[in-house]
Amino acid sequence: MGKKTDLKDSCAHCGVINCIDLFRHTRHDDKLVGGELYVYKLLNHSEVADREELWRHICSNGALLQCGCYIVGTANELSPEDFLTIICNEIVRDMKASFYLAMSGHYRQAILIQRCVFENFLYGLYFHAEDYWFSRNAEEQEKVLENFMSWINGGFRKSDVYLLDIIERGRIISKAEKREWETLFNELSQFVHTILKTPTGKIIKYGNVEIKSCYSEVEFDSDGLIEWSRYYQKVFFLVLHKLVSIYPLVRTEEAGKLALKRIRAEFKDVREELKNPHLNELLKMRSGKSEGGKLSLKGGATGLRQL
Repeated sequence: MGKKTDLKDSCAHCGVINCIDLFRHTRHDDKLVGGELYVYKLLNHSEVADREELWRHICSNGALLQCGCYIVGTANELSPEDFLTIICNEIVRDMKASFYLAMSGHYRQAILIQRCVFENFLYGLYFHAEDYWFSRNAEEQEKVLENFMSWINGGFRKSDVYLLDIIERGRIISKAEKREWETLFNELSQFVHTILKTPTGKIIKYGNVEIKSCYSEVEFDSDGLIEWSRYYQKVFFLVLHKLVSIYPLVRTEEAGKLALKRIRAEFKDVREELKNPHLNELLKMRSGKSEGGKLSLKGGATGLRQL
């Protein structure tokens, strides 16, 4: 096998195995179907209607991802040993994965990741509440740390109802927010157990399947992209608003200031259209003057320093 130095000569353009040929393309009933990189390139194709409208979703969400990097990174610098900031590192990584899945035509899977992001954020807030509000002594803090490490290793698990109850009791969210979050969690859960249409437009039926193309192919779908964008923004606005509320000193740091300024620039004109309470709160947040101090929370997950 020769040395692969160019993307089009690599396995991404495999001429033997169609399922891993990311550049292949074809048409089915006037639908644009093919590999992931073909669909990715279609965003700039003249055949795609409303390209500028789709670009608005892509560019705005890309900017939101960058703002998330700035805010989470700043929170980590301020409180590197807190349970919540540790979990948020993975949240940003998942949000980036969701972004590129949506760009490459995997819309359901891209939304499905939002469910993971939301659930992990609930755990972050839960451990934060347990450590900051409900731990009365070192022994109870040690128990929270033990549960956190068990959760990381796939052990400790609670239902979303339980997590939300503890978060509300910790005064991190209001009763109204709890109802809103429950609704969003249920909406995202609908994407876990479902089957979408194949690229041919045929619904998968038991005993009556017409296979006209490989099911590994993806289809460019502007409606799917916009639906993903709606959930992407809902989840990210929620995460960033709560994060800045819990770590207010983020607003005094340069990266935090830049992130909030960019969010205002990207979303101020569409705030009425989006009707998102967490976006509205983010837009109200203004940068503060740095007092030179770092955020210090009660408990502070001090046990992590010994790991």
